[in-house]
Amino acid sequence: MRKCLLGLGLLLMLAGTAMAQPCGQRVMRIVVPFPPGGSYDILARSIAQGLSEKWSQQVLVENRSGGNGEIGTAAVAGSAPDGCTLLFWGDGILISQGLVKNRAVDAIKSFAPVTLVARTAQAVVARADFRAKTLPALIGASKQPGADIRYATAGIGTPGHLAVELLNAKSGSKLRHVPYRGGALALNDLLSGQIELVSTGLPALIGHVQAGGIIALAVSTEKRMAVLPQVPAMRETVPDAFLDTWYGFLAPAGTADAVTAQMHRDIAAIMRAPALASRLQEQGFELVDLGPGELRDLMMRDLPRWLEIIGVAGLKNE
Repeated sequence: MRKCLLGLGLLLMLAGTAMAQPCGQRVMRIVVPFPPGGSYDILARSIAQGLSEKWSQQVLVENRSGGNGEIGTAAVAGSAPDGCTLLFWGDGILISQGLVKNRAVDAIKSFAPVTLVARTAQAVVARADFRAKTLPALIGASKQPGADIRYATAGIGTPGHLAVELLNAKSGSKLRHVPYRGGALALNDLLSGQIELVSTGLPALIGHVQAGGIIALAVSTEKRMAVLPQVPAMRETVPDAFLDTWYGFLAPAGTADAVTAQMHRDIAAIMRAPALASRLQEQGFELVDLGPGELRDLMMRDLPRWLEIIGVAGLKNE
């Protein structure tokens, strides 16, 4: 009897270990579809470190940039639904649904939602020596004869791009878009004086703003961000110009519900750790915890809204 109980206990322990490690003893990959250094990369690496420690297994962040996020996204969609590969992206996957003709993946059908972990603002920032120090001044300057004020983003159709194009459409401003292959690359050219403005996720910019190296003219959310209360929301100047950005995990379609549920619970636990939560909030993230079903509902609800914003911005399906 004692041997049976010991055997049962061992089986339960092994079962618990397997559940705690959805990928078994194999390496788990978190694919970020942008270059290192941007806000998605920053957050993904913090979570990957926590998962590595929790599961006692290797969790790698793989940057697969290109095609405005489509290369990394398609790679995950085509991966085995075994819990070993996750995509870390956000509403950009919905935006691309309205911009990419004959898309290789479907934002809803090609993925199994896992969890939404955070939201943040897009921020419009300028070089410290730029002549316009406020959003109204920027809008006015862009309308002057011969003005050619350029803003850089992480790429065509990214939230940073749509935020400024929405601003252009609603205010009559005439800011010219210069797409890059990632927010970090755009920021490098801003800091070196090659470009006048950048519009991208706040976490990739906040350190430079706080250090005074760049000037934050506005954030894209409905209200000011708690971490930068002195920076106005765009809608304070242009009431209909606002949007935010969410960050979440998706698995390939067909991933078992039990696996996505377990990954959601473990990632949520990591996000609640006081040290990580405090650090991420200081970096400009607003922490959120939505599970697989809630994330699917959000994606279904947000897709029509993004398609509407794409239309307002005058972007075409290519």
